[in-house]
Amino acid sequence: MVTGVFVATVFVMVAAPGPSFMVLVNETLRSGRGAGMVTILGSSTGLLMWAVASTLGLAALMHSSELVFTLFKLAGAAYLCYLAVTTVYHRRSYGHQPAEETERREAAGWWQSYRSGLVTSAANPKMATVYLALVPQFLPADGGSPADVATLTAVQIMISAAWYAVVVGLVGLARRLLTRPAVRVGLAWTSGAILLLLGLRTAVMTGSAV
Repeated sequence: MVTGVFVATVFVMVAAPGPSFMVLVNETLRSGRGAGMVTILGSSTGLLMWAVASTLGLAALMHSSELVFTLFKLAGAAYLCYLAVTTVYHRRSYGHQPAEETERREAAGWWQSYRSGLVTSAANPKMATVYLALVPQFLPADGGSPADVATLTAVQIMISAAWYAVVVGLVGLARRLLTRPAVRVGLAWTSGAILLLLGLRTAVMTGSAV
């Protein structure tokens, strides 16, 4: 059931840059590795929600209903565009956290990172593909049991979290370059532009792409 082919397929899907990947990079650059790890937690929560929705048949409804698909698509696109705007708006403080930052403000920043990971993952209609098209291919011929589905889902989420943790570590090292204000502003503009493009691409995505 959990074969090398399944692991490789999931890894390829996870490693391909997309909205969740870019939001993770953005949050790590903005607030550091701690924020990146919290973003992973939010993203994993979103994946778990999709797994539960699939079990309840809600993912199939989204997959077959143009209206539901459009609502999810537009919600995800709007949030990505919102992140793009806020990133550029706060460009001068991007990647910079003063030493006098209070624990309360740090906690608020981590909640923002968790929310970003959660909303981006939960509002991504392409996640329906994972649970409606990918996972069933690796179930036993008789359709498998709920435990089989839970096992494949858990492995998929763990692969996603592990890869994203590596990304957070690498981006965290690169974040040391943000000591120069000009570099921080440039990265904020770049990150904002990519998030905006991803939001626009999500907005025009058709149901056949899922």
